[in-house]
Amino acid sequence: MRFLSSKIFAMKIQATFLFLLYPLLASLQPKCDAISTGYIPINDLGTEISPLTGKMGGLYLNGSNDMPAEHLKAGLELSSQIQCLDISGNPDATNGKIVWLSIGMSNCTQETQQFIRQANASPSKNPKLVLVDGAQGGQTANVISTPTHNNYLTFWNTVNTRLANAGVGKNQVQVIWFKEANPAGSTPPGVHYDSLVVQFRRCMNEIKTRFPNVKLCYMASRISGRYASSNLNPEPYAYLTGWAVKQTIEDQIMGLPQVAFKGSEAKSPWLSWGMYMWSDGDNPQKNNPDVFYTCPADFQNDGTHPSTLGAQKVGALLLKFFSNDKTASPWFLGSGCTTTVNSADQIISDLVKIYPNPGNGLFNLESDKEIESLELFNLYGLKLNYKITSAVKSTQIDLSDLKKGVYLLHVKCSNSSQTKKVVIQ
Repeated sequence: MRFLSSKIFAMKIQATFLFLLYPLLASLQPKCDAISTGYIPINDLGTEISPLTGKMGGLYLNGSNDMPAEHLKAGLELSSQIQCLDISGNPDATNGKIVWLSIGMSNCTQETQQFIRQANASPSKNPKLVLVDGAQGGQTANVISTPTHNNYLTFWNTVNTRLANAGVGKNQVQVIWFKEANPAGSTPPGVHYDSLVVQFRRCMNEIKTRFPNVKLCYMASRISGRYASSNLNPEPYAYLTGWAVKQTIEDQIMGLPQVAFKGSEAKSPWLSWGMYMWSDGDNPQKNNPDVFYTCPADFQNDGTHPSTLGAQKVGALLLKFFSNDKTASPWFLGSGCTTTVNSADQIISDLVKIYPNPGNGLFNLESDKEIESLELFNLYGLKLNYKITSAVKSTQIDLSDLKKGVYLLHVKCSNSSQTKKVVIQ
């Protein structure tokens, strides 16, 4: 009786607190009069260096928004392997399913739910594809990647429960949509960014371990934080989240063992953008004018979380992405358990052959197309003082004055481009 009385008393106190707090919450409004941040979307920067991060733009290496050919080839090969699986993970063309799962925080679950509604209403969606929202409010990158965190098991157990409620299991998960962040608080931006990169890598390790048949992971950035009225994730923190995604994907492309996706040493699914969603508020991306957010229409009162309208906008962007991406559309739009993917050779052909590679610094280049330009970068994305512009199909370059190591050669031929590793021994 005493316990019940104390419990009732506590509930009254809690109710009183919420009553007093409600006017404060209700008065919170997005800062729609916030001026432009001045930050340039990563996909609009090209080879320019961001003044904020000191890093080169482009969604992928060397200022390019195009995925390196070798990485795309690997993604296409994995996409072709996606098939219907039973609850134990065995191929089952009759009753099996292909499971797409979202992993992330509050923004992720809000946007996922709108995406699922739109996708399930589309007659083009593969009927064998099951879309499951595993994202959860308050479950940040730090939470879900730290086994000692109090909410770590809560998050992952909830994911399993949601899969079960959808009639599927962990062994059927083959595709992940990942969108995470951490609260900003008073953390310096540089420290915040570094922590995100480390935790994103750990998240990929968690995903690979928990879902043994996972193949593809599409990473997304935060939407705009320009209008934020709280310190949860304002600018520049929302902007920096995209840079952390870029770094994680580049880490994999460059062969970082922690996010390797090939062979017996794989610790991560294959990674790519899916998609870059940040804009400077209502200023559209130049390379993707559909990406912009108006205030107050697209935001809740905190200026951080999307409103229903804002989440619907992101959902529509996702539906367009998965319907058109080369690695996603075959299984997303398929008519059943058989995934038809054009061979990598049909989609990708090496623009240029480089030999001997590795070499001592003297390299021969041959191409079926005329080589318009060559640009050389180190592994940190710094453009080196080496550039040629010519219209030739074969040439020789002398890099013998450079230190031993790995370099990136960006080759442009007509309307195509490709980045190749060059190793000086």
